[in-house]
This record gives sequence, C-alpha cells and structure tokens, in this order.
Amino acid sequence: MAKVLLVNPPFYRLLGSHYNANSLGIAYIASYLNKRGHDAWLYNADYVSDKNYGNLKKLFQNFTSYKNYFKDTDNALWHEIKNKILSFKPDWVGYTAYTANISAIKIISEKIRLMDSAIKQFVGGVHATLDKNLLETLRFVDYSIQREGEEAVFALVENKDPKTIPGVISRGKNSLINNGIAPIIKDINALPFPEREKFWGVSESEKKNIDVSYINTIRGCPYKCTYCASPSHWDRRTTRLRSPESVIEEMVHLKENYWKATKFDYSASANIGEKETLKIEDNTIVYFVDDVFTIHKKRVKKLLRMIIDQKLKMRWKCEARADHLDEELCELMAESGCERVKLGFESGSNRILENVKKLETREDMLKGATMLKNAGVSFAAYFIAGFPGETDDDVRQTIDFAKKIEADYYSLSILAPYYGTELYDQLIENGHALEQQPWEYFFHQSPKPMVNDKISKKVLQEYLSLVELNKKSKKGYV
Repeated sequence: MAKVLLVNPPFYRLLGSHYNANSLGIAYIASYLNKRGHDAWLYNADYVSDKNYGNLKKLFQNFTSYKNYFKDTDNALWHEIKNKILSFKPDWVGYTAYTANISAIKIISEKIRLMDSAIKQFVGGVHATLDKNLLETLRFVDYSIQREGEEAVFALVENKDPKTIPGVISRGKNSLINNGIAPIIKDINALPFPEREKFWGVSESEKKNIDVSYINTIRGCPYKCTYCASPSHWDRRTTRLRSPESVIEEMVHLKENYWKATKFDYSASANIGEKETLKIEDNTIVYFVDDVFTIHKKRVKKLLRMIIDQKLKMRWKCEARADHLDEELCELMAESGCERVKLGFESGSNRILENVKKLETREDMLKGATMLKNAGVSFAAYFIAGFPGETDDDVRQTIDFAKKIEADYYSLSILAPYYGTELYDQLIENGHALEQQPWEYFFHQSPKPMVNDKISKKVLQEYLSLVELNKKSKKGYV
C-alpha cells in the first residue's frame, strides 16, 4: 500500500482570497487509488480557515503582493505547505497544474526534495498535458501525467516501469521519455465518485466548510474557442457524457452523506460583505463543473426531469452556452432548483466573437439571457477584455451589451493567453514573447492586458467598473 498525498497548490490565497473546494481531478484520482487498496488523501493548499479571506473584489489590486510570494521563496507560507506535506509522511506527492500555479509547484517540490529525497513526485492537469517539456521547468518532479490521470497514477504507485506507462513522461539519461497520451476512459459512469472524506491537515470543524458538492458530468468539450485550453487538453472528438442515472446517484449520495447541517458557503459569498445573506439550506449548492453542462440538451432535460420527479430539492448551478437554451430547458431549470447559470459571453462585439471562434453571436446570447429571465432563472455573465486586435469600440460594445442583459452577477476578466491554447500559439507566431513571462502572470485577474496595449485606460476602467453592478444583486456570487 502506497501513501499518496494529492496537492492543490496555492493560488487564490496568494491574492488575499481562498478556495474551499478541492480540485475535482485529483479527487477522482484519490478515490481511484483508494478503491484499489492505496491510502490517498487530498491537501488543498489554497484553503485557509481565516474567514477574513475571501474578497474577490481585491484580486486585481493584489497583483504586486502576489508576485512577491514568488520572489520570496523562503516565505513562511511555502514552509507551512512543505511542513504540512511532510507531516503526512508520503511515498508519493502529486500536484494538479494549470499555468498560473507552475511556479508554486516549482517552489514546493524543491523544498520537498531537499527535505526527503525518497518521496516521489508527479504532476498532472491541464498544463502538464499541454507542456511536454514541463519536467525541465519542474526539476524536482519525477513524472508528468498527460490527460486523464487515474490509470497512469495507479500504475506509477504500483511501481510499474514508468517508461512503459501510457500517458507518463519520465526522465531518461539524457532526455525526457514521452509515452504519449493514455487511452481515454470510455465509460466514465464506471469511475468511483471523487474522494470527499480524506482531507489532510483539516480539523473536523473545518471540514464542514469544504465545498464537496462539485459534480462532473462530462469529460471534454466539442467546441474550439481559441482562448480555452480544453480543445487541446481533451480530444474534442471523444467528449464523454455520464448518464442521467449516474448523476442522480451521485446527487443522492451527496444529500445522504454530506448535506447535514446548515452552514455558510464561504466560496459562494466571497464577493459580498454580508455573508449572512448567503446562508444556504442543506449545506451547499451542487455545482455541475462541466465546461458546458448543456452540450446535449436531450440528456440535460432528462436529468432535470429526474431531479423534479424524485423530489431531490437540491439547489444547483452550472456553466452553459446561451445558444443551447430554449424555453422548455429554462423552465425545467427553474423547476428543478437551478440557483444560477454561468454564461461565458466573453464579448459584446460580434467581430471579436468570430475572431475567437466562439460560434455565438451577440444576438444569440441576448436571446438566451432573455429566456432565462423569463423563466426566473438567475444568471451570471462572464466577460473578457484584452483580446488581440480588440479596440476601444469593441470594449464599449461589451460594456453596452453587459448593461443591456441585466445579469444577476458580472465576472470581469483580463485576457490571459494560457499555454497550449490556439490563441497562445498564434501570439507566439506573431512575435509576442509570452515564453519570457513568468508562469504566475498567466491568470485572468492580472491588472492589465498582456497582449493588447491599444485599449485606453479610460475604456478599460469603464469595463472593470461593471463590477459595481453586482451591488444591485441580492445574491452576490453563487
């Protein structure tokens, strides 16, 4: 039996906020290992129990202090995380990687190696899949996992030869050995539910504040938006759907085993001052964390009817596309307990939407938003500014559109051209020196556009000021 600690590295806490839900990817790996006789735990290094953390409004303001953590590798925070990991006495440590947390993994993995060279370390996640040379950056990490990690990690901890395991990148004598992408798990219904019990270093009283109600019903996404890493991370041709029956089974499991006492959902209340206004029933809200929950409308409608017919009375939220919506679906959402739909509008300019291959128009999005309103379903509007070639006029169109839809919540981002996206590759081809930027700069709350200096400060400030519209919302961020 191997002892395995799967780590969600710090990110939001470096910005003065926190994230109380563990990565679902490593939670699946943990449960897969535990079902097969190993001892796998989760450690969310982004979680802090201090309730003073949590004001996401300040993320844009905290960039300087955020950068200082990476300059000061002897900061107490890094030692706290190192000591927490070592206290587990692991045989293996695994990290989930996206572009902005690579530098954090680099710092932590080096400290672990210097303290205990016998601990084997691996990294997986989106960035690990897309960056085939990641181990050259993470010099103290032994293995990199491409795409789905359940079977590859299991083979590693079973001490199989890494050079023979599909999906694993390992170190050879003079170069990296890449065994290619592992075969997909065809039947994702057969996977055990993600680990929701074994959180390392968390007291029983703190455990109740961890959001365990994330559910994944789809692996993959058939769309090819240029700013999104999903088309590269997943094979667009093999998007896999869980059955409605399997999803309902997991929801019932959540309700019977975890939805016990009423509590505050600090994740949901991070953007409002009065947390009491978001005191929620039955512990939390189910979050369907698929890239696009509504990909297959017939399947989604069946699932929602089952929620209604079985009287689950479980509030939920999801991410969707406006052009998937119809009146029947919106009404089913309302009746089945939908708390909020998150819509990635990105831009109010049809020119920009076409450039980034969104495959939606401003008109499509307005129609979808209107149907949600008519059905009484709350929705959040997500926008991005700073696309290459975007002008003041394009951003003003976004501002006008944002005001027109009257969303219940607005999330405003500055473009981060994530590694491995089509957009990143395009920018490199056009001479942008993105590879010279530290990985920690690649996140969507950076204070200014990374690749577009043509948008005036005045218009950019008008765009960011849309956040003030959230004061009108009674629900805050859900």
